[in-house]
Amino acid sequence: MNRRSSGSRLPWGGSSSGGLYGGSARSGPGRPLLLGGILLGLAVLAFLAYSRLCGGGGCNTDYCASGQKLATPEGYEFVSKVFELNPKKDPAPGDANALVQLPLKNPTTDQRSLSFYQYVEATKTWETLAPAILDPQGKMATATLQETPAIIAVMRRLLPSGHVAAYLPHNAPLHRDAAGKVTMVHTFDFTPQADGAITGELSSITSDGSFAFYPVISVKAGDKGAIPAVVSILGDAVTRSNHVLKIVNLVNEKKLGGINIAYMDLPADQRTAYALFISELSQQLHSQNKLLTLTVPSPIVVQGRIDEGAYDWVELGKAADVLAIAPLRDQSTYRTDMARVLEHLTGLVKPSKLLLTVTPYATVKTVDGIETLRLADAMARAARMSIGAGSDEQIVAGSVVEIVGTNIDREENLSGIVWQAETATVAFTYKSGTPRTVWIENFFSVGFKLELVPRFKLGGVAVENASDDVYLGNIWAALVPFISSGQPILMQPNPADLLPRWTVSKGTIEGGERAGQKGRIKWSTPAEPGTYTIKLTLSDGSYYFENEVAVTVQPREARTPAATVTATPPN
Repeated sequence: MNRRSSGSRLPWGGSSSGGLYGGSARSGPGRPLLLGGILLGLAVLAFLAYSRLCGGGGCNTDYCASGQKLATPEGYEFVSKVFELNPKKDPAPGDANALVQLPLKNPTTDQRSLSFYQYVEATKTWETLAPAILDPQGKMATATLQETPAIIAVMRRLLPSGHVAAYLPHNAPLHRDAAGKVTMVHTFDFTPQADGAITGELSSITSDGSFAFYPVISVKAGDKGAIPAVVSILGDAVTRSNHVLKIVNLVNEKKLGGINIAYMDLPADQRTAYALFISELSQQLHSQNKLLTLTVPSPIVVQGRIDEGAYDWVELGKAADVLAIAPLRDQSTYRTDMARVLEHLTGLVKPSKLLLTVTPYATVKTVDGIETLRLADAMARAARMSIGAGSDEQIVAGSVVEIVGTNIDREENLSGIVWQAETATVAFTYKSGTPRTVWIENFFSVGFKLELVPRFKLGGVAVENASDDVYLGNIWAALVPFISSGQPILMQPNPADLLPRWTVSKGTIEGGERAGQKGRIKWSTPAEPGTYTIKLTLSDGSYYFENEVAVTVQPREARTPAATVTATPPN
């Protein structure tokens, strides 16, 4: 630091009166000493400037604070200063990873959407390097980098909605509307084996720099032998630690920034063993600056209490960086139960770590449980038709035939396709031995689920299947505006759009346009025989679905003329 002296004396000495450096020109040893003092002063100033550039007190670290004024990309903010590679430090060997730590401008414990970025001088753009891991005090961010770029910084992606996690089947493409919107991608690639090893193949996912990639190791009920294998692994400290080692080795071998664990449907007696497993895995991953994300079944409401089953949310919340709450399937109780579940969980886990999972799948409730359906399959079920009294009945020209929408027939006390205000979904009921209800997930229902995210200050949203499967409902119409604004769109479908629409290729429908709203019509067949089509069009309020049936109309049989009887008149 420079210290000011009294009067107008220069800090490195000499008189201010006369001459360039003070005083008159003179010879002798004083002049070389004066020049030496000036050079020394300039060197001191240069050193002080360099010290300030590198954060004060000299820079002995691999990266020093930069004086460059660089702007963030739109939708991002700097959490650290911009840093430049210290030219005095030797670069890391080409085959070695570099552990980089940067101080943050302000302490934070909010891990959401934090990553290291490098500035590419040639293109004048920032590119993603790796997720940033915060220290317990929230003062430092750490990442393991495969290279040491010239200019780096820690930035936060600013999404009002927080994290947007996209789950994908193995090697499935991301939905076109999700591009640029998601912060994390999880692909279902791996499964655990009975010996603790991990099998599977990594999906071919190429990040554009806008999202992090954490593949999933998963098991669920229905996977043959999977649950017993996991129970066996978790039940012993040695096999549990071996399993952790296998996972960490996989993460390092594939050069991943982290992993997602989705061990679903575990028996309740595995609560302690699973928590110990996650705690040990978290310690190992965090020691290598890797992230641990979890997919966890939602607690359920049972007789007025919250049942967590095999999942100790307090311990899981301490260990994991992000926890996605799997969907509650039963829509008949979702509106009340999910709010109670979230109130419970946000009292146990930091809300910013929790993601609410929404789904494009329709659900069917039967006496045996809950079944999931793709939207196209659910609407195909709604659009089934029966023609006439039976399949063996011939349909003849010039007759009247009844066409029934088997699963929307209100005359059979079925609901038809309706908006259920109590569940905030489009739904219909039908009979298949026993009464069943189908709930449709779409733009409208997802909007009402997303309102829970800001209400409980959650860390964001996850999408159960974010693939470009055309047979799934496109819920991105609701997600995209929510991601941009942080506020859901709360709308109901137009009731008129949910009414069935019938068309025939020839002949007439008795009753005109309004006919068929109750799920059945009467068709006056054409006078000419031939093959004709009956079409039933249904909508979930967003899209239209058609079922078209070809019907062969037979000619009327010619009537046999009555016999002529000649009577002989009596005599």
